[in-house]
Parts: sequence; C-alpha cells; structure tokens
Amino acid sequence: MIAVMEKLVEMASRFPEEEQEVMARYWLQELTTPNFIEKIKDELKWEKSFAESHDLLEAMADKALQEAGQGRAEKMGWDEL
Repeated sequence: MIAVMEKLVEMASRFPEEEQEVMARYWLQELTTPNFIEKIKDELKWEKSFAESHDLLEAMADKALQEAGQGRAEKMGWDEL
C-alpha cells in the first residue's frame, strides 16, 4: 500500500466505528462509480497541465496587475467576461 493510502486509513481509524463505516461506504461508492478511472486520469492530466503552465500563469497575472496599476483595466462582472 502506498504511503498516502496508509495515511488515509490511519486518519480514518481515529474516528468512531460508525463514522468509519460511513466513510468506507462513501469510498466504495466512489470507487465503483462508472468512469471512475477516466475521471482520475483526467484529474492527473489537469494537474500536470497546471503545473507545467505555472510560469506562464504567473507572468500573465503580473501583467494584469501592472495594467491595472496603470489604469488600463476595467472592472467587469462574471457575465461580462
């Protein structure tokens, strides 16, 4: 068993048995959900993509802050994006 799974089990063991039962049922339900593996693969792909774009996102954020500081940005609501 990998370390993170051992940690999960160790943390769950601190709860009363009734709560452990609820957790275990929830985890089993999640693991048996259709397309579970595909969802995990998609999540891993997203994490990798996000990690690889950190420098670009940081540069874009710096530029946006600079433009806002120069008065070249306008306030917008979510529906205006």
